[in-house]
Amino acid sequence: QLCPPHQAAHWVLPHSPALARFYCSTQRGAARRLVLRMAPSVKRTICRRCCSLLLPGAGGCLRLRGRCHP
Repeated sequence: QLCPPHQAAHWVLPHSPALARFYCSTQRGAARRLVLRMAPSVKRTICRRCCSLLLPGAGGCLRLRGRCHP
């Protein structure tokens, strides 16, 4: 079961984003160690780069690309 850290991250996010990020990285590390696949719905809500929750208005990492002008 890999859902409890993800649920805890959702619960803790408004109070401590760093702790939520720790829970998400712990969940990812456990999945890698145990060679388990995370559910797609869980995987899509965790940033691959910084392990923070991707929720509207909650943050995550954002990269902007400039448009090419010919």
